[in-house]
Amino acid sequence: MKSPIPRVQSATALLVALLLAACVNLHDVSTYSSSAADVVGNKSAAVRWRDSEKILLRTRLEGDTCEIGRTGRKPQAQFDAAYIEIAALHDALSTYFLALGELASGDVPAVSSKMNATLDAVKDYGLPVNARDEAATRSLFAVLNRSLDAYRHQNLRKLMDETHEDVTQVVTLLTRLADVYVGEINGERVQAVNFVRCSIGQADLTDKFLGRREIDRTRRKYEQDTAVLTQYKAALQKVAQDHEAIRKALAYDKSSLKRSLKATAATAKELNKAAQALSNL
Repeated sequence: MKSPIPRVQSATALLVALLLAACVNLHDVSTYSSSAADVVGNKSAAVRWRDSEKILLRTRLEGDTCEIGRTGRKPQAQFDAAYIEIAALHDALSTYFLALGELASGDVPAVSSKMNATLDAVKDYGLPVNARDEAATRSLFAVLNRSLDAYRHQNLRKLMDETHEDVTQVVTLLTRLADVYVGEINGERVQAVNFVRCSIGQADLTDKFLGRREIDRTRRKYEQDTAVLTQYKAALQKVAQDHEAIRKALAYDKSSLKRSLKATAATAKELNKAAQALSNL
């Protein structure tokens, strides 16, 4: 007589059976989740915000004595502390979406090391964080910090049902932070243009081959950065919408599920473009 299958192996086999029984290829979910993880896990926008002052000072010509007109900027230490917590949010969301992809493939997601769920430094800086953001962050981190067995006993739909409100809230927080990043870049742009005006002298400002060309070049660079952040924000909003669409689709009949997943997977290209654009910041 064969020995009984251990409970853990049985639960894993059950998960795979549930996915296969649907007769639907969930590869689209895996593909999409990988692209979503690349976007939500990308810290380039937050790094650009953190290093704003450093980047601004690089635009100054050596030896110039132009005054820095920006006032009221918080100490760099507060930027650094807030960034650490923001980076943890990116890591948590990336881990989550990669876990969805692994579940869709019938694999057992790897569990990350214990992650810090506080937003204290973000609040101390004055960034737009509310009680719902904090609760959603704690809840999402709690899911990601579970033991391996906790994942093995959940199928894809159950995990998404449990987390969709928290995921949406945390992704929405990142979109609000993107607005803060845009505001920081706009302030930096004004000062950078002033540096150019001061450095080249008023006499050269009418020379289209020197003054105005340099000012236009500086403005265009900042316009490009702002456009990248706008694209990034739109991608985050799309991730939140698609997460809900996938969650609902898993309750559909087979043909409707297949159509819905294909439509969602098609948007992965948009996310890939946004993630790639962030490298230009």
